Amino acid sequence: MGIIKILDESLSNMIAAGEVVENPASLVKELLENSLDANSKYIKIDVKNGGKNLKFTDDGKGMSREDLLLCIERHATSKISSKDDLFNLNTYGFRGEALSSIAAVSKMIISTKRKDDAIGYSINVTAGKITNLKELQKSSGTEIEINNLFFNTPARLKFLRKDTTENTKIKEIVLQEALANPNVSIILAIDGKENIRTSGTGIENTIIEIFGVTTLKNLKPVEFGYIGNLSLTRSTKDFIFTFVNNRPVKAKIIEEALIDGYYTHLMRGKYPFAIVNLKVDPKSIDVNVHPSKKIIKFSDENKIYHDIYSITEVELNFDKNFNMPTFEVKKENLNFENINISEDSKKPFENFEINDIKREIEIKKENKSSFEKKNNSIINKENFFNFQTESNFIPTKSEVTTLQLETEELNISLDEPIKELDAPLKSTISDSSIENKSLISSDKVISFDNLKVDIKIIGQFSNSFILVEQDGDLIVYDQHIVHERILYEKLKQEYAQHKISSQALLVPIKISLTLKQMEILKEKLSFFEDFGFEIDQFNDMDFLIRAVPSLDTKDSFENIFFEVLEGITKVNSKNEVIESMIISMSCRSAIKANEKLSISEMEKLILELHKIGRFTCPHGRPITFKISLLDMEKGFKRK
Repeated sequence: MGIIKILDESLSNMIAAGEVVENPASLVKELLENSLDANSKYIKIDVKNGGKNLKFTDDGKGMSREDLLLCIERHATSKISSKDDLFNLNTYGFRGEALSSIAAVSKMIISTKRKDDAIGYSINVTAGKITNLKELQKSSGTEIEINNLFFNTPARLKFLRKDTTENTKIKEIVLQEALANPNVSIILAIDGKENIRTSGTGIENTIIEIFGVTTLKNLKPVEFGYIGNLSLTRSTKDFIFTFVNNRPVKAKIIEEALIDGYYTHLMRGKYPFAIVNLKVDPKSIDVNVHPSKKIIKFSDENKIYHDIYSITEVELNFDKNFNMPTFEVKKENLNFENINISEDSKKPFENFEINDIKREIEIKKENKSSFEKKNNSIINKENFFNFQTESNFIPTKSEVTTLQLETEELNISLDEPIKELDAPLKSTISDSSIENKSLISSDKVISFDNLKVDIKIIGQFSNSFILVEQDGDLIVYDQHIVHERILYEKLKQEYAQHKISSQALLVPIKISLTLKQMEILKEKLSFFEDFGFEIDQFNDMDFLIRAVPSLDTKDSFENIFFEVLEGITKVNSKNEVIESMIISMSCRSAIKANEKLSISEMEKLILELHKIGRFTCPHGRPITFKISLLDMEKGFKRK
């Protein structure tokens, strides 16, 4: 506790009306911030009975005998002495109302001692009245013990929530303050059980102590704090922790900038994990908006938004590893003794599973029946190695040639017929019968735009996923999402530059709409025209599409139109409508799953994606995931 000052009456009128302590969580917040203002490096909070009984212990500056007697008076502990101080705050508290409000509704004992004093003092307070004063020996700092909170206000006591709910609110407050003050050791014990303990040795140790080492590994340090990768996304905004000058606050502009920076990285209904701690000039913010001091205002909100948005967008978009989920193999002790193979297990494996991605492999009936005939009881070694089946995996030859990647734009034409591969591959096929389709150099290092990428196309799995050896890891790319992202960036750029071209149809496409669809189309018709559509009304319920965008697509423009129309029904603002149309057109026009690609087509997709440098789809799903060599060795029990 600092030096006590009695606030001038005229100055008190300038302060936002204070609110009494509403619940145990607000009490904990006020006392915790008082300890922090006293430069405490160690704070322990013991909570019992849902916060109706509490004990605070800190090693702060402490109070003198005179200050102790005055601290429960209203405005006595105020940190301001002039109106200018309101706009240059460097402390948590400034009104001096917390202790007086708490003392008025509880039975309280305050014990304190300053470092240079030979003796400390203690007072007993009941309903705001001092009942006892005594001297005592104690270490420097302050200890506040509160019993029977709201004992003299039964109406407020009646409306307290369950102990578990109040305890949860208290934990949220302490967690936020611990993150805001990573150099202070804070301990929270509830009903004798320790819930939070931080060592006060820095922010990274604090994150580990609260959330665990896995969370820290998935966080990326940025200029304003930490942002989490896609594995840390949550279904609520509760894990966006915002601080300004180490003060936990609610600032809508910060949340909006952060979420906008994550745009196209987050799936719908998901929010990022982030710790934002802005350092700004105290004169540029106003914390006197609300008595809780949680809501603040910035003098230049546009600058705050731009700074957070631009940093987040850059960090996320140009670090593919930060957006790439990793496939981890769990170690399990397997017992191969006494394994009985049932009749149901005699058929070939029908599913290949990697990190929740399942694709059924088509196996011809004749191969299946042939296999089952050879295995009437158990699978023997001879039958197993003689079994042949069609493979959905398209391999490439291990010996490779050189790929020359030019820096100009790679155009992927989906209208060109895809070359059919050789006859269906058998498991016993020799390397000499495989056409050498890989075009990667022997050193496998590809450079473009000052970027080096170590890439080797392995092949295509299930006609849906591209397998790539990259930097010593196996990277699985979803071909549909890869192409969708490429088309999204291309359309977005063309729209911004007003370069979306249109092509007239020889035969117009006739479409029938519902009343609701008609209303939306008429309202948003100008947007369709901007994207290259030319649409006329044919009769009451029918329309004619006379021209369409010049897109390389195998899907029908009728399907694309209805996809776009469906998407814009869920958005309102102009920017949202434009974004929805770009996403819908990209998704419908992109290569689909179960579509066979040649090696050259796979190369174009992967390399164009790396030129763009975006590694999530416009809907927020990851484009790739990684299986490291270590994971592979663990899977085969080599590690």
